[in-house]
Amino acid sequence: MNKSIVIAIILGIIFLTACEKGNEQVAKGAAYSETSLHTTIVGGRVGGAWSVFTEGIAESIRREHEGAIITVEPGGIVENPLTVATGVVPYGLSYAMTSYAAYSGEEPYDQPYEDIRAVSVVIPANYYQFIVASEVPYDSFEEMIELKAPIRLAVDQKGAAGEIITRNILQAYGITYDDIVSWGGSVDYLSGSKTFEMMADNRVDASGDAVSAPSSDIIEASTLMRLKMLELNEQVIERVSEKLGMDTGTINASAYSFLEEDVATVSTPAILIAHKDVPEEEVYQMTEAIYENFDYLRTVHKEFNNLSEDNMMKVGNVPLHPGAERFFREKGMLP
Repeated sequence: MNKSIVIAIILGIIFLTACEKGNEQVAKGAAYSETSLHTTIVGGRVGGAWSVFTEGIAESIRREHEGAIITVEPGGIVENPLTVATGVVPYGLSYAMTSYAAYSGEEPYDQPYEDIRAVSVVIPANYYQFIVASEVPYDSFEEMIELKAPIRLAVDQKGAAGEIITRNILQAYGITYDDIVSWGGSVDYLSGSKTFEMMADNRVDASGDAVSAPSSDIIEASTLMRLKMLELNEQVIERVSEKLGMDTGTINASAYSFLEEDVATVSTPAILIAHKDVPEEEVYQMTEAIYENFDYLRTVHKEFNNLSEDNMMKVGNVPLHPGAERFFREKGMLP
Protein backbone atom coordinates (compact mmCIF):
# COMPACT_ATOMS: atom_id res chain seq x y z
CA MET A 1 0.00 0.00 0.00
CA ASN A 2 1.28 3.54 -0.82
CA LYS A 3 2.86 5.01 2.30
CA SER A 4 1.12 8.36 1.90
CA ILE A 5 -2.18 6.46 2.03
CA VAL A 6 -1.01 4.70 5.19
CA ILE A 7 -0.25 8.02 6.88
CA ALA A 8 -3.65 9.39 5.80
CA ILE A 9 -5.39 6.32 7.23
CA ILE A 10 -3.50 6.65 10.53
CA LEU A 11 -4.38 10.34 10.84
CA GLY A 12 -7.99 9.55 9.99
CA ILE A 13 -8.22 6.88 12.67
CA ILE A 14 -6.76 9.26 15.24
CA PHE A 15 -9.24 11.95 14.24
CA LEU A 16 -12.25 9.62 14.42
CA THR A 17 -11.14 8.34 17.82
CA ALA A 18 -10.70 11.89 19.03
CA CYS A 19 -14.19 12.88 17.90
CA GLU A 20 -15.61 10.21 20.19
CA LYS A 21 -13.63 10.91 23.32
CA GLY A 22 -11.38 13.93 22.87
CA ASN A 23 -12.74 16.31 25.47
CA GLU A 24 -13.23 13.52 27.97
CA GLN A 25 -9.59 12.47 27.67
CA VAL A 26 -8.28 16.00 28.16
CA ALA A 27 -10.26 16.22 31.36
CA LYS A 28 -9.36 12.75 32.61
CA GLY A 29 -5.80 12.68 31.32
CA ALA A 30 -4.93 16.00 32.88
CA ALA A 31 -6.56 15.69 36.26
CA TYR A 32 -5.08 18.46 38.39
CA SER A 33 -5.37 19.41 42.04
CA GLU A 34 -3.30 21.45 44.46
CA THR A 35 -1.51 18.31 45.65
CA SER A 36 -1.09 16.05 42.64
CA LEU A 37 -0.59 15.79 38.92
CA HIS A 38 -2.12 12.97 36.92
CA THR A 39 -1.61 13.21 33.18
CA THR A 40 -0.37 11.54 30.00
CA ILE A 41 2.36 12.42 27.50
CA VAL A 42 2.58 10.79 24.08
CA GLY A 43 6.13 10.39 22.78
CA GLY A 44 7.93 8.16 20.29
CA ARG A 45 8.07 4.50 19.37
CA VAL A 46 8.92 2.04 22.13
CA GLY A 47 12.68 1.70 22.51
CA GLY A 48 13.47 4.77 20.41
CA ALA A 49 15.22 7.96 21.48
CA TRP A 50 11.98 9.90 21.64
CA SER A 51 10.52 7.50 24.18
CA VAL A 52 13.62 8.17 26.29
CA PHE A 53 13.13 11.94 25.90
CA THR A 54 9.49 11.65 26.94
CA GLU A 55 10.24 9.51 29.96
CA GLY A 56 12.91 12.01 31.01
CA ILE A 57 10.35 14.83 30.95
CA ALA A 58 7.85 12.66 32.85
CA GLU A 59 10.40 11.80 35.53
CA SER A 60 11.34 15.47 35.91
CA ILE A 61 7.72 16.17 36.80
CA ARG A 62 7.58 13.24 39.22
CA ARG A 63 10.74 14.47 40.93
CA GLU A 64 9.17 17.86 41.56
CA HIS A 65 5.71 16.60 42.56
CA GLU A 66 5.53 13.71 44.99
CA GLY A 67 2.70 11.37 44.11
CA ALA A 68 2.42 12.62 40.53
CA ILE A 69 1.24 9.97 38.06
CA ILE A 70 2.67 10.71 34.63
CA THR A 71 1.93 8.09 31.98
CA VAL A 72 4.08 7.89 28.85
CA GLU A 73 2.49 6.43 25.73
CA PRO A 74 4.08 5.61 22.33
CA GLY A 75 3.39 7.87 19.38
CA GLY A 76 5.00 9.52 16.38
CA ILE A 77 6.28 12.92 15.27
CA VAL A 78 3.49 13.42 12.71
CA GLU A 79 0.69 11.79 14.71
CA ASN A 80 1.31 13.47 18.09
CA PRO A 81 0.15 17.02 17.24
CA LEU A 82 -3.17 15.64 15.98
CA THR A 83 -3.49 13.39 19.02
CA VAL A 84 -3.03 16.37 21.34
CA ALA A 85 -5.06 18.88 19.31
CA THR A 86 -8.11 16.59 19.25
CA GLY A 87 -7.93 15.87 22.97
CA VAL A 88 -6.97 12.21 22.89
CA VAL A 89 -4.11 12.99 25.30
CA PRO A 90 -3.22 16.30 27.00
CA TYR A 91 0.52 16.42 26.13
CA GLY A 92 2.87 15.21 23.43
CA LEU A 93 6.29 15.63 21.85
CA SER A 94 6.86 16.66 18.25
CA TYR A 95 9.02 18.90 16.11
CA ALA A 96 8.21 22.60 16.28
CA MET A 97 7.80 22.60 12.47
CA THR A 98 5.38 19.64 12.57
CA SER A 99 3.36 21.15 15.41
CA TYR A 100 3.06 24.40 13.50
CA ALA A 101 2.06 22.54 10.33
CA ALA A 102 -0.80 20.97 12.31
CA TYR A 103 -1.74 24.29 13.92
CA SER A 104 -1.86 26.07 10.56
CA GLY A 105 -3.25 23.19 8.47
CA GLU A 106 -0.18 22.66 6.29
CA GLU A 107 1.11 19.35 4.89
CA PRO A 108 0.65 16.60 6.00
CA TYR A 109 -2.49 17.81 7.80
CA ASP A 110 -5.76 18.39 5.96
CA GLN A 111 -7.05 21.23 8.15
CA PRO A 112 -5.86 23.59 10.92
CA TYR A 113 -5.78 22.16 14.44
CA GLU A 114 -5.78 25.39 16.41
CA ASP A 115 -6.12 23.86 19.89
CA ILE A 116 -2.37 23.06 20.04
CA ARG A 117 -0.23 25.11 22.41
CA ALA A 118 3.52 24.97 23.02
CA VAL A 119 4.95 24.37 26.47
CA SER A 120 8.74 24.08 26.23
CA VAL A 121 11.63 23.08 24.05
CA VAL A 122 12.81 19.57 24.87
CA ILE A 123 15.66 19.04 22.39
CA PRO A 124 16.91 22.41 21.08
CA ALA A 125 17.87 21.38 17.54
CA ASN A 126 17.38 18.55 15.07
CA TYR A 127 19.52 19.34 12.04
CA TYR A 128 18.70 18.48 8.46
CA GLN A 129 21.60 16.34 7.22
CA PHE A 130 22.02 15.36 3.59
CA ILE A 131 24.51 12.49 3.56
CA VAL A 132 26.08 11.12 0.37
CA ALA A 133 28.57 8.39 -0.38
CA SER A 134 32.03 9.92 -0.82
CA GLU A 135 32.36 8.37 -4.30
CA VAL A 136 29.63 10.50 -5.90
CA PRO A 137 31.06 13.02 -8.42
CA TYR A 138 29.66 16.15 -6.76
CA ASP A 139 30.26 18.09 -3.55
CA SER A 140 27.22 20.37 -3.57
CA PHE A 141 23.57 20.45 -4.57
CA GLU A 142 24.49 22.88 -7.35
CA GLU A 143 26.99 20.43 -8.86
CA MET A 144 24.54 17.55 -8.51
CA ILE A 145 21.90 19.52 -10.43
CA GLU A 146 24.34 20.78 -13.07
CA LEU A 147 25.51 17.21 -13.73
CA LYS A 148 21.93 15.89 -13.66
CA ALA A 149 23.44 13.13 -11.57
CA PRO A 150 21.43 9.86 -11.57
CA ILE A 151 21.25 9.99 -7.79
CA ARG A 152 19.70 7.07 -5.93
CA LEU A 153 17.97 8.98 -3.14
CA ALA A 154 16.47 7.50 0.03
CA VAL A 155 14.00 9.56 2.05
CA ASP A 156 11.73 8.89 5.02
CA GLN A 157 8.17 7.66 4.43
CA LYS A 158 6.04 10.03 2.37
CA GLY A 159 4.54 12.75 4.53
CA ALA A 160 7.03 12.25 7.36
CA ALA A 161 8.92 15.32 8.59
CA GLY A 162 12.26 14.37 7.03
CA GLU A 163 10.65 13.62 3.67
CA ILE A 164 8.77 16.92 3.63
CA ILE A 165 11.99 18.83 4.39
CA THR A 166 13.90 16.97 1.67
CA ARG A 167 11.21 17.61 -0.91
CA ASN A 168 11.03 21.31 -0.06
CA ILE A 169 14.82 21.68 -0.19
CA LEU A 170 14.91 20.15 -3.66
CA GLN A 171 12.06 22.42 -4.75
CA ALA A 172 13.98 25.44 -3.42
CA TYR A 173 16.85 24.35 -5.68
CA GLY A 174 14.39 24.12 -8.57
CA ILE A 175 14.08 20.34 -8.92
CA THR A 176 11.64 17.58 -8.01
CA TYR A 177 11.72 13.84 -7.40
CA ASP A 178 10.50 13.44 -11.00
CA ASP A 179 13.59 15.31 -12.24
CA ILE A 180 15.84 12.90 -10.35
CA VAL A 181 14.06 9.93 -11.90
CA SER A 182 14.32 11.54 -15.37
CA TRP A 183 18.11 11.75 -14.88
CA GLY A 184 18.20 7.98 -14.40
CA GLY A 185 18.08 8.12 -10.62
CA SER A 186 15.51 6.84 -8.12
CA VAL A 187 13.65 7.90 -4.98
CA ASP A 188 12.92 5.29 -2.31
CA TYR A 189 11.02 5.72 0.96
CA LEU A 190 13.09 3.97 3.64
CA SER A 191 13.87 4.10 7.37
CA GLY A 192 17.22 5.48 8.52
CA SER A 193 18.83 2.17 9.41
CA LYS A 194 17.68 0.53 6.16
CA THR A 195 19.00 3.50 4.19
CA PHE A 196 22.54 3.11 5.46
CA GLU A 197 22.47 -0.65 4.97
CA MET A 198 21.64 -0.05 1.31
CA MET A 199 24.22 2.70 1.04
CA ALA A 200 26.88 0.33 2.36
CA ASP A 201 25.77 -2.17 -0.32
CA ASN A 202 26.09 0.53 -3.00
CA ARG A 203 22.34 0.56 -3.67
CA VAL A 204 21.72 4.10 -2.34
CA ASP A 205 23.82 7.22 -2.97
CA ALA A 206 22.23 9.81 -0.70
CA SER A 207 19.78 10.36 2.12
CA GLY A 208 18.38 13.36 3.96
CA ASP A 209 16.62 13.67 7.33
CA ALA A 210 16.34 15.95 10.36
CA VAL A 211 18.13 14.26 13.25
CA SER A 212 20.47 15.08 16.08
CA ALA A 213 24.07 16.07 15.38
CA PRO A 214 25.89 13.88 15.88
CA SER A 215 23.48 11.11 14.92
CA SER A 216 24.28 7.60 16.10
CA ASP A 217 23.04 6.14 12.78
CA ILE A 218 25.38 8.39 10.80
CA ILE A 219 28.31 7.72 13.12
CA GLU A 220 27.78 3.98 12.76
CA ALA A 221 27.46 4.28 8.97
CA SER A 222 30.71 6.27 8.82
CA THR A 223 32.57 3.32 10.32
CA LEU A 224 31.45 1.12 7.40
CA MET A 225 31.89 3.53 4.47
CA ARG A 226 33.26 6.91 3.51
CA LEU A 227 30.68 9.70 3.66
CA LYS A 228 30.33 13.40 3.01
CA MET A 229 27.63 15.93 3.82
CA LEU A 230 26.24 18.59 1.48
CA GLU A 231 25.39 21.99 2.91
CA LEU A 232 22.50 24.24 1.89
CA ASN A 233 23.07 27.63 0.33
CA GLU A 234 21.85 30.78 2.03
CA GLN A 235 18.87 31.34 -0.28
CA VAL A 236 17.58 27.78 0.16
CA ILE A 237 17.95 27.99 3.94
CA GLU A 238 15.92 31.21 3.93
CA ARG A 239 13.17 29.82 1.69
CA VAL A 240 12.79 26.50 3.51
CA SER A 241 12.93 28.12 6.94
CA GLU A 242 10.19 30.56 6.01
CA LYS A 243 7.95 27.98 4.36
CA LEU A 244 8.25 25.24 6.98
CA GLY A 245 8.75 27.33 10.11
CA MET A 246 12.30 26.08 10.66
CA ASP A 247 15.46 27.77 11.94
CA THR A 248 18.87 28.29 10.41
CA GLY A 249 21.42 25.87 11.81
CA THR A 250 25.07 24.95 11.68
CA ILE A 251 26.48 21.46 12.13
CA ASN A 252 29.85 21.80 13.80
CA ALA A 253 32.73 20.06 12.01
CA SER A 254 33.50 18.23 15.25
CA ALA A 255 30.17 16.34 15.01
CA TYR A 256 31.59 13.74 12.62
CA SER A 257 35.08 12.56 11.79
CA PHE A 258 34.44 12.91 8.04
CA LEU A 259 33.59 16.64 8.24
CA GLU A 260 36.38 19.10 7.54
CA GLU A 261 34.35 22.27 8.10
CA ASP A 262 31.03 23.44 9.54
CA VAL A 263 27.92 22.72 7.46
CA ALA A 264 25.09 25.25 6.98
CA THR A 265 21.58 23.78 7.14
CA VAL A 266 18.11 24.14 8.67
CA SER A 267 16.96 22.82 12.02
CA THR A 268 13.89 22.44 14.21
CA PRO A 269 13.61 21.82 17.96
CA ALA A 270 11.63 19.03 19.53
CA ILE A 271 9.01 20.60 21.79
CA LEU A 272 6.45 19.61 24.40
CA ILE A 273 2.94 20.59 23.30
CA ALA A 274 -0.36 20.64 25.17
CA HIS A 275 -4.06 21.01 24.46
CA LYS A 276 -5.23 24.58 25.07
CA ASP A 277 -7.78 23.44 27.68
CA VAL A 278 -5.18 21.92 30.04
CA PRO A 279 -5.32 24.09 33.21
CA GLU A 280 -2.90 27.02 33.30
CA GLU A 281 -1.52 26.14 36.73
CA GLU A 282 -0.77 22.57 35.69
CA VAL A 283 1.17 23.68 32.60
CA TYR A 284 3.02 26.24 34.74
CA GLN A 285 4.13 23.44 37.05
CA MET A 286 5.10 21.18 34.13
CA THR A 287 7.24 23.96 32.69
CA GLU A 288 8.79 24.69 36.06
CA ALA A 289 9.64 21.00 36.53
CA ILE A 290 11.60 20.94 33.26
CA TYR A 291 13.40 24.16 34.25
CA GLU A 292 14.40 22.77 37.65
CA ASN A 293 15.72 19.50 36.23
CA PHE A 294 18.26 20.44 33.56
CA ASP A 295 21.01 18.60 35.44
CA TYR A 296 18.90 15.46 35.80
CA LEU A 297 17.86 15.51 32.14
CA ARG A 298 21.51 15.61 31.07
CA THR A 299 21.95 12.24 32.77
CA VAL A 300 19.01 10.79 30.79
CA HIS A 301 20.29 11.45 27.27
CA LYS A 302 23.11 13.52 25.78
CA GLU A 303 20.59 15.33 23.57
CA PHE A 304 19.44 17.19 26.68
CA ASN A 305 22.92 18.72 27.13
CA ASN A 306 22.03 21.82 25.12
CA LEU A 307 18.68 22.48 26.81
CA SER A 308 18.93 25.61 28.97
CA GLU A 309 17.07 28.66 30.20
CA ASP A 310 18.42 30.45 27.14
CA ASN A 311 16.49 28.30 24.65
CA MET A 312 13.68 26.39 26.37
CA MET A 313 11.18 29.11 25.43
CA LYS A 314 12.17 29.15 21.72
CA VAL A 315 9.32 26.89 20.64
CA GLY A 316 8.80 28.21 17.12
CA ASN A 317 5.53 29.56 15.74
CA VAL A 318 2.98 27.63 17.82
CA PRO A 319 1.42 29.93 20.47
CA LEU A 320 2.62 29.34 24.01
CA HIS A 321 0.18 27.89 26.51
CA PRO A 322 -0.70 30.60 29.08
CA GLY A 323 0.79 28.50 31.87
CA ALA A 324 4.15 28.25 30.11
CA GLU A 325 4.07 31.90 29.09
CA ARG A 326 3.45 32.98 32.68
CA PHE A 327 6.39 30.91 33.92
CA PHE A 328 8.78 32.29 31.29
CA ARG A 329 7.71 35.88 31.99
CA GLU A 330 8.16 35.46 35.73
CA LYS A 331 11.70 34.17 35.11
CA GLY A 332 12.49 37.08 32.79
CA MET A 333 12.88 34.70 29.83
CA LEU A 334 10.29 36.58 27.76
CA PRO A 335 9.93 40.37 27.39
